[in-house]
Amino acid sequence: MWLSVPLRSLWRNRRRTILSIAVVSLGTAVSLIVLGFVEDSRGQIQQTTVEEFGNLQIASSDLWNETSDDYEYLIPPETVDRIEGLLAVDPAYVGRTTRLQFPGLLASGSRTQVVQAMAIEPGNGVLDSSSSIVSGRDLAVEDTAAVLIGRSLADRLSLDIGDPLIFTLTTAAGAYNATPLIVTGIYRLQSEDAELRTIFLPLAFGQLLFGTSGVDRVVVELSDLAKTNGARNRIQAGLDSAGITLEVKTWYELSPFYEQLSGFFDALFGFLTLAVTVLVFFIILQVLTLSFLERTREIGTLRALGTTQGEVFRMFFVESAWLALLGALVGVAAGVLFSIAFNAVGIEWRPPGTVDPVTFTIVLAPMTVVPPFVVGLVATLISGLFPSIRTSRIRVVDALRVD
Repeated sequence: MWLSVPLRSLWRNRRRTILSIAVVSLGTAVSLIVLGFVEDSRGQIQQTTVEEFGNLQIASSDLWNETSDDYEYLIPPETVDRIEGLLAVDPAYVGRTTRLQFPGLLASGSRTQVVQAMAIEPGNGVLDSSSSIVSGRDLAVEDTAAVLIGRSLADRLSLDIGDPLIFTLTTAAGAYNATPLIVTGIYRLQSEDAELRTIFLPLAFGQLLFGTSGVDRVVVELSDLAKTNGARNRIQAGLDSAGITLEVKTWYELSPFYEQLSGFFDALFGFLTLAVTVLVFFIILQVLTLSFLERTREIGTLRALGTTQGEVFRMFFVESAWLALLGALVGVAAGVLFSIAFNAVGIEWRPPGTVDPVTFTIVLAPMTVVPPFVVGLVATLISGLFPSIRTSRIRVVDALRVD
């Protein structure tokens, strides 16, 4: 009875009840839609970041901190073999590859571009570049003077498949070196700057050019993104125990852009949550205060019949709870329906710094549905707390005097 009576009281003034539910549901639906967009954007950035860096990278702290004047941070082949032995026993380990990165100058005719040469193991299966090739072919193990370039670099230097290039660099020993290259493939990434400044060479050929048998990092693939931190801690402990003075970095530590954008998304949703909470709180506070004041004489009658302050408070607070529950449920339903319809349309947008447009979708999952529901529910309950307390404390005599 203490649940049904407040529900019937809400139904007595349908217009005010519908307005209150609409306010709560609107705030809940907007929160759900924005949070769904935030999580979709975060997921896309996570995916592209892992595709670029792998789950983990192992390298010298001198490389991470950029404190080495020369190339003492290079990892020799025997150390790579020891690292692979440690990785093989980790339950989250899937595969590894090695990389060697060094700067150089790329020239085509009278045009030049400063680039970072990324020497990779062709067909390594960990950081697979074949899916990003838009023209030509991927690097092969037997390739020597072959290079992959980005679309933006190809446009800037007016290059196509089979065109020759001259690449000049300073070797690990400080000597000058230059070599002709042939464009075998053109790749695409979401970052225009990465397309412009990164070229890919076969690892063996890159080591020959740079004058070393070492690599600067070991890239590790894991079975699940959620296992990143646990695997990092286990692998770092294994390296320390083996006396290998290298440091493990996670994909999000290697990408300042992801950390900055993720922090922005958190601040965006936090601000939205605060704005929705304040909006719902004051609107529902005003509506409930007016509603309860209009029933002051009714409250006096109930108190005169022996109803206690606690029972009056419970009746009005449960009425607020019904309003909160109905409003939050309607808001979640409206947000889900809108999200489904919006996702079906397939609207595209181009995030800043990217080359290709991506589909604008709203993620529907417990992590995007539950928080808005809780925000709408709690904001309404808090707004109903003050008028419920105030109404329950009205003196019987004063309540009965109200016209």
